[in-house]
Amino acid sequence: MDNEEILKILETSIGMKKNESLVYLDLVRAGASSAIDISKRIKMHRPNVYDVLDKLYREGIVKITTFGNKKVFSPIPPTDLLKYHKEKEYDLEKAVPEIEKKYNSSVEKNELVMTEGLRSIKATITNLLKINKPIYTYGIPKEVPEVLGGFIHDFHKKRIEKKIMLYHIYNFDARKRINQLNKMPYTKAKYLPSLYNTKIDTTVCGDQVSLWIWEFPYTNITIKNHQIAKTYENYFKILWEEAKESLDFKPPKSNSKD
Repeated sequence: MDNEEILKILETSIGMKKNESLVYLDLVRAGASSAIDISKRIKMHRPNVYDVLDKLYREGIVKITTFGNKKVFSPIPPTDLLKYHKEKEYDLEKAVPEIEKKYNSSVEKNELVMTEGLRSIKATITNLLKINKPIYTYGIPKEVPEVLGGFIHDFHKKRIEKKIMLYHIYNFDARKRINQLNKMPYTKAKYLPSLYNTKIDTTVCGDQVSLWIWEFPYTNITIKNHQIAKTYENYFKILWEEAKESLDFKPPKSNSKD
């Protein structure tokens, strides 16, 4: 994985801005350093470096040690970044119930939202569990599970615990993944011919339709409208009839009555 890829992950996963990622990675490589040293190495103006270090310090990503009048900055270990990210998610989870109390349920329910980044995609996927209705998804590229990493495993675990049925139609080259899915309870998966391969998948759940564009910076478009969702669900059912199961498909053992 090259430096640019790491920078993108830091930006999309924990919300670091590019300058913050540059400073943090420089400290990881070089170890404890002064702002002047950092400025020289990454060729960033010293006042900007100080601003970035101040923010990273306030967020607990950088530590400061003082030697007389000299300040030296050191990074938290990369493994601690995951803890930092989880703490931010925990804070958000605590705040959500209070935010929902302030939400006016009488507002117009039809919505259209467009966001970018893996964080927004993961949030939208997680929200499907709250809708608590069957999930229909088609046009899924093979690489999506790899992009989502461990998150998608946790999602399926929670979905199965809630007994939410999921129907997947993957791209042609994802038959190995289809076999894995078909071994899960409350899960059915098929594929379409390569002619229909796409980088955009569509998910219908309840009154919600979500389109995910699986090319960086990864884009999510979500529409909440009963009529639109019902139309897309009907389209899905037509595609489902045309889709095929993997050649070595074995029906999963499931308590589902679907």
